Amino acid sequence: MLRRFASIILVLSLILCAASALADNITLSNMDLSTPIKATLRRITQISGEDTREHRHYRVQQGSCTDGTYAYMILESQTDYKGSLWKVDLADGHVVNCVYGLPIGHGNDMTYNPKTGMLIVVHNKPDYDTISMIDPETLEIVETRKLTENMFCITYNEERDQYVVGISGGYNFSILDADFNVVAFKVARNTGLVTQGADCDSRYIYFPQCSKDNSVNRIQVYDWDGNYIDYIRVSGYQEIESMFHVDDDLYICFNAQGGYLYKAKLEPDTLAR
Repeated sequence: MLRRFASIILVLSLILCAASALADNITLSNMDLSTPIKATLRRITQISGEDTREHRHYRVQQGSCTDGTYAYMILESQTDYKGSLWKVDLADGHVVNCVYGLPIGHGNDMTYNPKTGMLIVVHNKPDYDTISMIDPETLEIVETRKLTENMFCITYNEERDQYVVGISGGYNFSILDADFNVVAFKVARNTGLVTQGADCDSRYIYFPQCSKDNSVNRIQVYDWDGNYIDYIRVSGYQEIESMFHVDDDLYICFNAQGGYLYKAKLEPDTLAR
């Protein structure tokens, strides 16, 4: 009897351990937001134009995105209000290329479209309705165009062949087709936080936001029908700016007198809400 009881306890323990391990192994594809989730961070790289006197003003991190191999990060100069664009190898964090003086305004957010092979940058301030297409090989602007929307962020999903743009002056967002025509408008929740960039996959749309003192960093999650799902709490006290993912790997960019790129690990959030 005792042996049988011990065997039952052992089996139950193994089941509980397996369930616990599975719960801790949260990825974007298996993420279940019916329970709270947090993102903990591991730094990949830090970039700044301060290493040269000529470019020392390029130190405010803004938009970022990836083509799956490289990260592309915008650092804004708040002296001449132009952008620098940095190409970073995700494998080891080293800078592959960088250009300065791009006329992309605030450069508030950026996405990559693998069908066109272009980086698309939302200018935001002062040209809220303007986007620029940039060649990821040369980091040069190929085309600039004005849309019907005033935007603070942009993200693209290849499976849907659609963009999502955040509407300036609030939290609402629009879904655009491949030629940037509006196909849907969604009313979003007013969180009272500062809006930043965006990311998306075929299931969800993600909006990183922060408090003005950077004590709160969250990723607000919506589905493609515009329904609010929940938020992911993000550790760290720098200013969250933008985010992107490669398969199940999530990356987040922060601003703190330069650009900080982190790889995020999703875990159960035990902090009471």
